[in-house]
Amino acid sequence: MTWTPETLREELVRIGREQLGWTAAPEGDLADALDSVDRLALVVAIEDRFAVAFDPEDDARIHTLDDVVALVLDRLGPGDA
Repeated sequence: MTWTPETLREELVRIGREQLGWTAAPEGDLADALDSVDRLALVVAIEDRFAVAFDPEDDARIHTLDDVVALVLDRLGPGDA
């Protein structure tokens, strides 16, 4: 599948609904919306779904859901994005 920022965001929200019980996508800083256990569960679910790996340093880059979208698209590369 070719991912666009929009379709990837929709998939991340779907993952959040299934894994974390989201009723809506979190707005603003994810650190305010998710505790450390929820953040870890989301990272693992994303890594599993998209076959990507996050580095510990990525945590500093991720503040919003859009940051997650950008990072996953970057990890997927041009052939998968």
